[in-house]
Amino acid sequence: MTDHARLNEMGIYHSADFTMPGAEAHYPPDLELEPVHLDIALRVDVAKLTAEGGVTSTIRANRTGASKISLHAADFEDVDVRDADGGKLTWNYDGKQIHVEWDDAFEHGDERKLVVRYKVEKPVTGLFFSNPTKEYPNAGTWAATDHETERARHWLPCIDLPNVRPTLSFHLTAEKSFTILANGELVKEEEHDDGTKTAHWELKQRCPSYLTCFALGDFTRCDDGEHNGKPIAYFSSREFSAEDLKRTFGRTGSMLDWITKKLDDPFPFPKYFQFALPGIGGAMENISLVSWDDMLVLDETLAKEWTWQLDQINLHEMAHTWFGDHIVCRDFAHAWLKESWAVYTETCYLEDTKGAEERDYDFFANLHNYIAEADGSYVRPIATRVFDHSWSMYDRHLYPGGAVRLHMLRHELGDETFWAGTRDYVKKFGGKTVETDDFRRVMEEHSGRSLVKWFDQWIFGKGYPSLKVSFSYDAKKKEGTFEIEQKQPDKKKGVPLFDFVTDLGWVIDGKLHTREIRLERDKHAFTIKMDSDPEQVRLDPNARTVCKIDFNPGDDKLRKQLTDAEDVVGRILAAQELCKTGKRKNIEAVRDAYRKEKFWGVRVRMAGALGGAASHTAVEALADLLGVEQDGMVCETLVRAAGKYRDPLIRDALQRFLEKGPQLYRARGAAWEALGAQRQNAPFEQLIEAAKQDTPLGWEQQGALRSLAETRDAKALPVLLEVSKNGATSNRARHVAALALGTFAHYAETHDREQAVERLKDLLRDPTQRVQKMAVAGLRGAGATEALGAIQAYGNALSEQEQTDIKRAMAGIRASTKPKSAGVDKQLDEFRETVRKLNDRIEKLESRLDSE
Repeated sequence: MTDHARLNEMGIYHSADFTMPGAEAHYPPDLELEPVHLDIALRVDVAKLTAEGGVTSTIRANRTGASKISLHAADFEDVDVRDADGGKLTWNYDGKQIHVEWDDAFEHGDERKLVVRYKVEKPVTGLFFSNPTKEYPNAGTWAATDHETERARHWLPCIDLPNVRPTLSFHLTAEKSFTILANGELVKEEEHDDGTKTAHWELKQRCPSYLTCFALGDFTRCDDGEHNGKPIAYFSSREFSAEDLKRTFGRTGSMLDWITKKLDDPFPFPKYFQFALPGIGGAMENISLVSWDDMLVLDETLAKEWTWQLDQINLHEMAHTWFGDHIVCRDFAHAWLKESWAVYTETCYLEDTKGAEERDYDFFANLHNYIAEADGSYVRPIATRVFDHSWSMYDRHLYPGGAVRLHMLRHELGDETFWAGTRDYVKKFGGKTVETDDFRRVMEEHSGRSLVKWFDQWIFGKGYPSLKVSFSYDAKKKEGTFEIEQKQPDKKKGVPLFDFVTDLGWVIDGKLHTREIRLERDKHAFTIKMDSDPEQVRLDPNARTVCKIDFNPGDDKLRKQLTDAEDVVGRILAAQELCKTGKRKNIEAVRDAYRKEKFWGVRVRMAGALGGAASHTAVEALADLLGVEQDGMVCETLVRAAGKYRDPLIRDALQRFLEKGPQLYRARGAAWEALGAQRQNAPFEQLIEAAKQDTPLGWEQQGALRSLAETRDAKALPVLLEVSKNGATSNRARHVAALALGTFAHYAETHDREQAVERLKDLLRDPTQRVQKMAVAGLRGAGATEALGAIQAYGNALSEQEQTDIKRAMAGIRASTKPKSAGVDKQLDEFRETVRKLNDRIEKLESRLDSE
């Protein structure tokens, strides 16, 4: 996940609408003249933060009479343009694009070579540098590119859009001791007398600008064999060892074996290299050279928590080899064809390597991540060409929202048809660009069905079905009746009624029965002969449908489903519904089921349900479970669920977890944060000590910094101000101090708020980009209208892509209400506590009645 995506999850860049006023439709460019090959010859000076040299573009005419071309080139210096063969041309450069016109027009099919010489120094984005500094003497020495979606233009003269796909040659010159990596295959390296060397890399396959990549520097290397004769290797800064890289990426070879067999298509590129460096902001599927943020590199401890997640990301980026790299979306309107497919390939990998439970849980998690955005922020079509910037498309609609629709389509068509169609699509369009209709037509050819309505509804339409379900049983007639209502139609949002198929399920004598149904109206009733009142009743028991389900068939049936449902989704839904009731008996049933549950994902969701139950029984259950859970894949969620309560039982359980619990970075960070949320009962001195202490990879310290803001105690401010300074602590955690300052400022009294906001404004000029971004997030969280001028000035120096995020953050600040005073917030906390105590009294009354 990118930094952008993480901030979107926090709501920093989200608004009530997907687009801001004035958003326009975006279309692929005309290609009368098209770059078909780039020869990139640059001298990269890491110490000086510069790259200079020339790029020779082979330009091919797709139309007789064409004579003009414009190349994206943002903030270049010392620009010079000429025809390599002396052809006459005129050119001008406006700081954003190089506009070229030849005196003599091209004939169709003609090729000419255009040479652009230039220099870039410390680009605002696209090309990143790292060097040791006085404040951080152990920082790595390297330079690397990271482009998605339109950032190559900040160092590379190109048409920076995906349907332009030249082949590539690199001639990169840098210090002789450096490792130099780029797309494609290494042809040779040549050393020079001045202490440098030039590496020549060649990519014979066509490559859009956003997938063009190089990285060079003082790297650790880990070779990991081959896949069908093509080398596999991993790289990082010297902070990590080859063993760390092997631990992180060591399943790559087996994943390549799986995916090439699944798609029945060989790996199309000359190598599979991956590198991890700080500040990259997620992972990126550059052709044959995948980049990662090194916060994802696993040491032995983090591996206990994140190996599953790392494997999913690894598989995701690998899937892009086909969906995105080999088959390229013609424009960003159709980006779901790469991102949704990459997410869905993760689900299929889990299914084939770990089983149906992992598949169904992944579908459930993806569905609810998508619904959270659709309900909490906006609804939009999965494929749309109306957006503020192409980067705005990279949200939960694009990733999980499209993935669950692919799963639904697979069920609609059947496995044999779906996978035959997918493999044909991969073969037919490999090396080409695609639009959504290309994929639809292949699926129609293999299924014999018209899928136009399906794609109009699920891909080009908005929203999803929200279903209210009830069940009743008539013992005399031996009939069960399901009543289903679609609740989602919303003319204002453009969300319609849906027409789709799903399943009903009911269990009698331990056997699941199902019936496929079609929902096409706002209300339906289905009456089914049943020999007895079912033990369980379900909608969508096979986890195939993109929908939200509101269904409580009664406590007895839910408790039976909680313990006896064979599928993970059934047990999760039962736990969630039982916890919603707030009843002691139901919450105790969830606690007991948690203790017996073997599948980690179900325990994660049970913990979340207990965290939202708002009852003392849930407090007792979570405090108890914190003492027994040891699974690194579950502990962090369990701790965060417990942290939703302010209670002495939770405080004591959290402290025991930190003292005696499993040594897990992220879970411990969450425990510190949850302790801070205990407000006046937080162990303040312990929190200060933890917040000042550098920790491995920074995870635990990040939680401690958040904890100080969560206390809302004025004594937290001096610590946050100190730790946020450049050099005061590791850059693995310092950016979180900026975010914590914003949280603190939101609730602080006037003088303390002013100090926090002033520091955040200063951090907009911090030398570390991640700190700058989190300073914006902090000011957004603080609702700091007084900082709008500073944010605007900061944004003016950024790329057009990043300016879109700044505009959204500023719009959010303007729309925010006046920050509540600490007194008002205290009253709100007291009200919530009163509600919980009232629920506790009701629980005790229920308990008394049950015993009579």
